[in-house]
Amino acid sequence: MSKQFILDSSELSQWHTLVHEAEQDYGCHLDEAMQSYLVFTLMRFARNQQLNTHALALDYLNSHHLPNSLRSEQLRDIGDQCLLVSGLFPQSAEKRQVGASYYVDLGRSAYHHISTVTQQGIAELYQQLAESFILLMDLLQTIRQYSMPALQPIAAMELWQHTGSRAAYRQISTNSLPIHGSMLKNTNKH
Repeated sequence: MSKQFILDSSELSQWHTLVHEAEQDYGCHLDEAMQSYLVFTLMRFARNQQLNTHALALDYLNSHHLPNSLRSEQLRDIGDQCLLVSGLFPQSAEKRQVGASYYVDLGRSAYHHISTVTQQGIAELYQQLAESFILLMDLLQTIRQYSMPALQPIAAMELWQHTGSRAAYRQISTNSLPIHGSMLKNTNKH
């Protein structure tokens, strides 16, 4: 898939344009809050060299000993990193010998936990992030596909089976991997 160069002047415009193109290619439309959250998360971590360099599960466990405001901030960082790793850098999950679905589960849990301990307006946003995690991951994988495949075929199969990811399924079907009928039945549970 060939993309035109993004010539917008600001970093914000460039990320927004890229997310919008991914929405079109994937066939969905995020509401303004979700689109803005994704754009600002991409901007916040774009230059972060520390992404996926330590055990996020330990950070998740340790967050439960923090005051609510610090806990929410740490859980947000965990959820955001899980989203970015599962969407843009799933190969780094494989290097850590876990699947991208590990990051999906941890990220969704982090966002969900924030929604249970914060005020109503913010709680709704984080509950929506938890519920839309796979869609957002798929959009990030769509962006990743602009330059290279996001996942190896077997990892794509595992992610699709565990989460129902449409982006992983598209990658499987593009690679013409045989998909056994019983696998299709198993994914209907999600």
